[in-house]
Amino acid sequence: MKTMRLSVLFALIIGCFARNVLAKTENKLTCVALVKKDSIVLRWVPTSVPVWQTGVRYGYVIKRYTIARKGVFIPDGLSHGELLNNVPIKPVDNEAFDKLALSEPRSAVVQEAVYGTAFQLPFEGSNFNGFMKSYNDREVRFGFALFMCDLSPEIAKAAGLQFTDRNVVPDERYAYSISLANVPDGMQVDPAVIVLDAGLITTLPAVTDVDAIFLDKKVKFQWPVFLFKGTYTAYILEKSIDGVNFAPVSDLPLVNLSEDEDLKYFVYTDSLSKNNEQAWYRVRGMSPFGEAGPPSNIIQGKGEPEFMAYAVIDTAEVVDNSRIIIRWRISENKSSPVTGINILRSDKPDGIFENLTLKKMVPNTRMFTDIQPRLSNYYKIMLIGNDNLTSYSFPYLVQTEDNDPPAPPRMLVGKIDSSGIVTIAWKDNTEPDLLGYKVFRANTPDEDFISLSGIITSRNIYRDTINLNTLTKKIYYQVVAVDKRYNNSEYSSVLELSIPDTIRPSPAVITRIETTNGKVSIRLEGSPSHDIKSYELYRSSEYDAIPVLLARYEGDLPDFFDDIPTTQGAYYYLLKTFDYAGNSSVYNRYVYVQETTQKRINLRVEQSKNGRSIILSWEIPEGFQPVKTIIYRGKETAQVSIYYTLEGAVQMFDDNDIEINTAYDYRIKIFSSKGNVVVSSGEITFTPLLNSVSESK
Repeated sequence: MKTMRLSVLFALIIGCFARNVLAKTENKLTCVALVKKDSIVLRWVPTSVPVWQTGVRYGYVIKRYTIARKGVFIPDGLSHGELLNNVPIKPVDNEAFDKLALSEPRSAVVQEAVYGTAFQLPFEGSNFNGFMKSYNDREVRFGFALFMCDLSPEIAKAAGLQFTDRNVVPDERYAYSISLANVPDGMQVDPAVIVLDAGLITTLPAVTDVDAIFLDKKVKFQWPVFLFKGTYTAYILEKSIDGVNFAPVSDLPLVNLSEDEDLKYFVYTDSLSKNNEQAWYRVRGMSPFGEAGPPSNIIQGKGEPEFMAYAVIDTAEVVDNSRIIIRWRISENKSSPVTGINILRSDKPDGIFENLTLKKMVPNTRMFTDIQPRLSNYYKIMLIGNDNLTSYSFPYLVQTEDNDPPAPPRMLVGKIDSSGIVTIAWKDNTEPDLLGYKVFRANTPDEDFISLSGIITSRNIYRDTINLNTLTKKIYYQVVAVDKRYNNSEYSSVLELSIPDTIRPSPAVITRIETTNGKVSIRLEGSPSHDIKSYELYRSSEYDAIPVLLARYEGDLPDFFDDIPTTQGAYYYLLKTFDYAGNSSVYNRYVYVQETTQKRINLRVEQSKNGRSIILSWEIPEGFQPVKTIIYRGKETAQVSIYYTLEGAVQMFDDNDIEINTAYDYRIKIFSSKGNVVVSSGEITFTPLLNSVSESK
């Protein structure tokens, strides 16, 4: 009895366990769970024969850890595990298996695998013998047992591989650990661990994207299994003859027979008793708990008889480059007679084919003349049989000679943005055999234009990138059209584009500033750039939130400008230069303006005899009792600031921290013993040279 059952199941089971189980060699347990309204069902699997045999002998223990309650994590939840089974879970005995076999005949497979002494299969033949050479008896037992457990929760429970936890609370999260009750010395087995919420009830998804092709008395099916990996281990294909009542097409669920663990699609072929009869199909998934998921969308269709006739185009002749004669041969038999012939043509092998015959030709026709051929012609012979059955020959390419180039592209337009991206476009050519366009560029209209990419673009728009930091003001483009025979058109007319000016103009400069009795005299020198539009002169002080515009000049810049600030203090004078593109540059100078009623000190500046320092000297006004002297210094265009402080009535300072050919600005303040009495010098600019130069301001 058991041997008979095994012989029936073997063909479907052999591929499943060979693919899913026997290839795995790690010693560990894996687990899945099914969350119900009032319970959690655990289903575990040993991943190798040694682990399975150890589990059969010693059984399994299950611990549950409550790690969260009402959404709040329990910090020590993983430290307090609750043992759910006082006695290790093991397979039931032979007597219990015999009783279960009355309602679950497939349980005999597991019983034989667990308790049988010689697990022999009744099949004989090359396929079976080849398979048995690859796997030993224990592995066969292991694979068969796991497959049967996938089909029935009762069998899985009897095999000691399933447990139901009925003491669960919906608002709690649990971590389950399933391990062997005893692990022999020298063996290491990783336990199965799974974490889940007791309130998230498991729902099985419907199988999607089921495809079917109805052929001659058969239907080929395909659906994605990678979307349901871990959810379904088998599938049920159901058929109906009325579109309402469905029944499985096989006694057992369908399983993957491929050894590829990463198989993405399940493929199955079902037979039809006759053609031209409507049939309806749908697919359900089967979970590891033996539960069937919801059905897929219904697919319907009819078997179609196969048309056995076919045609082959064997010759083609181009006549005067204006006509094409094609000839073909046909293979047919009496069961599939040809009733008509059509000639189809397209400009692409996978394009849309047009019918060149107004009415179908008689079956014995073997030649056709195309009197209006194109440059590229793909022909197909369409054979027509009874019941409008059809077959098609492979495409056959015939080309006419073409030495006529396309017209040059016209109406070129373009622009260049501020980041240097060039966009050019032109009117699209209308030639039916147009392949595309080549774009060329040059820096002058008289030099050779260079192909930009060497690639033929099919669009009538092109984007290029150029460097804007160049003195070149123009850039030039031309476009050439290319047909499918690689005939090139003449060059288009030259497109001239102006390059945006992003280079700042050379700044106008303030060559000298002098202060006299509160008046500031500024000497100016214009920019040497040729595209100058205007100048603006500003003054700013520590009291000004924004610089004050003193003057604006369109065109040339005057040589002098006089300014009278309202108060004593430090001022910056800024001279801005603008070109016609809106670019600007700035030059600034610093000056200190004394009050006109304040006593002045005559500051002298000279270069030392050895040329390595600048000597400052001054005279103290009569009756003035100095206690402190502050020396201010500025370098080049930098702001003048406190440089050194002298105590007492010192009247000379030797500045030895200098650089040759560098301009320095000096001024001093002397404070008296009275505290609020101060005398100051004017500002002097001095440049240490071989022949030193100083300017009083």
